[in-house]
Amino acid sequence: MSKQFELSQPPGDGVSSVRFHPADDGALLIGSWDQQVRLYDAHGNALRASHHAHRAAVLGVAFGGERAFSGGLDRRVLAWEGAYTQTREIGRHDGEVSALEYAADSALALTGSWDRTLRAWDCRAPGEAARVPVEERIYSMSAQGPLLGVALAGRRILIYDTRRLADPLESRESSLKFPTRCLRLMPGGRGFVCASVEGRVAVEYLGDAAQGNYAFKCHRRTGDDGVDLVYPVNAVAFHPVHHTFVTGGSDGAVSLWDPDNKKRLKQYQGYPTAIAALDFNASGTLLAVAASYTYDEGERDHPPDSIWIKPVAESEARPKAKRPAADP
Repeated sequence: MSKQFELSQPPGDGVSSVRFHPADDGALLIGSWDQQVRLYDAHGNALRASHHAHRAAVLGVAFGGERAFSGGLDRRVLAWEGAYTQTREIGRHDGEVSALEYAADSALALTGSWDRTLRAWDCRAPGEAARVPVEERIYSMSAQGPLLGVALAGRRILIYDTRRLADPLESRESSLKFPTRCLRLMPGGRGFVCASVEGRVAVEYLGDAAQGNYAFKCHRRTGDDGVDLVYPVNAVAFHPVHHTFVTGGSDGAVSLWDPDNKKRLKQYQGYPTAIAALDFNASGTLLAVAASYTYDEGERDHPPDSIWIKPVAESEARPKAKRPAADP
């Protein structure tokens, strides 16, 4: 298996989001605090295109059909079109756009904001396709098939059907006691994983399977003085084939987990700073790792922001076979 490598021409400021294309295995979209959106060829380690149409930090990006979408602190939602040669504003929020997803089943760009609204945009028609008020600021979102998961300030988790956004299918409080940093729906939509600022991850199932919910500690270590150091878990990404998942923390480590067997399969260490974002490509053969200081410790000197492309072996991401139950 070839070694991981660092992308050339990385963003010039903090990385907020990384997204692989759902069909093009090497196309990687990156949003950052330098107000730019970049499109890379991850296989060839080349910057294919970029735009600087935002007026403030970009917090969310997503591919959608033949376009890419972005939103951020300037409150605008932009479509990047024409083979990634031109941008168009498709809408605005009243507050900063904190999360962005694309629902292929309904062909909608979905945006969440600190203005306490979830909004849907259809590029084929002007204006909003839907506006849904929520009780708190939106921190993170995840789309999977017809489902959309939304994590709010105050630890509330909402699950929507993107074809009928008026009311959530489920509303629950996260089992984690501290604010949610990242939420990701499981492939197939049977549940979700959410990660908190306090070094914990919860695996939760929807509907009748909810009795299988559990949580665990991670991204922690003991300091030289014997004190336990607890790091925020900033990023989660599911393997598209085997449905194992990775987490990235402010400790600069990435861990690979088997949710059904409740075990850690691998840990990848040695990244220069906090892990801000993660994503697998469509075949699950590459993992994009954004090593970018997340300011958990305030303003201080830190390594330059970098994007790493890690090849992932099929055997590496496969869950372990469950052991048969012992005879009574």
